Amino acid sequence: MRDELLKKQLWDMVRLTSINLETAYKPIIEVHGLTTMQSRILIAVNECGEPNIGNISKIIDVSSSNTSNMCKKLEQGGFIQRIRSSRDERVVLLKLTKKGTDTLLEINRNLKYVYGPIIEKIPDEEFEAIITGIKLLNKLLSKLESESKK
Repeated sequence: MRDELLKKQLWDMVRLTSINLETAYKPIIEVHGLTTMQSRILIAVNECGEPNIGNISKIIDVSSSNTSNMCKKLEQGGFIQRIRSSRDERVVLLKLTKKGTDTLLEINRNLKYVYGPIIEKIPDEEFEAIITGIKLLNKLLSKLESESKK
């Protein structure tokens, strides 16, 4: 029974959740000329300080070559700087520019402005149930991932 639920519902729910998140997020970032993946890179760079492309590719789960190409476009757009490591010239470090930092702040302000009133109306118990459900789902998915690596 659970196998059928897993196949028919869980994968569909995860896919639908991903699509809905993207659909809600996309209009907020498109104003800045960014794709979802580019915004994820900016967020990861912001959270990590000055990571290298390899670090970011692992965080966003994209190959290093694709991450590198996206970072080149972000650099051309003035959002990040790509800096060769003085220790190892093969390593490219990433740093947000003022434009990149300002853009992330603006995205966060817009997210709060557009979606904050909706989220505020959710009762605390329901919001906690959503968070608990997501944590449980991620725990299950982590177990599935671990099992697949054996």
